[in-house]
Amino acid sequence: MANNWTGITTVEQVLEVANTNTNGWFWVSMLWLIFVVLLVSLSAFGFEAAILSASFAALIVGLFLAYMGLVGWYWVAMFVALILVIFLIIGYKNKGQ
Repeated sequence: MANNWTGITTVEQVLEVANTNTNGWFWVSMLWLIFVVLLVSLSAFGFEAAILSASFAALIVGLFLAYMGLVGWYWVAMFVALILVIFLIIGYKNKGQ
């Protein structure tokens, strides 16, 4: 599919072209790619710490992308839910101590 680049005048429109060509999945996949790369990179510090840190970083990036209209808010909400679940798991594991 060819794009009409003559109608693009702003940076936001350049970023939206990637979503247009992939039916809205480009920036969502970039957000999950950031999460996975950070998760693997931080796994040496323990699973809970890695998933919590990767989720927080993906949440921050996801907020920017959602405000720009490049990803849906439900993708950002997934990272919030993941952070809350990890907090509950850590709290449950440390309950007896």
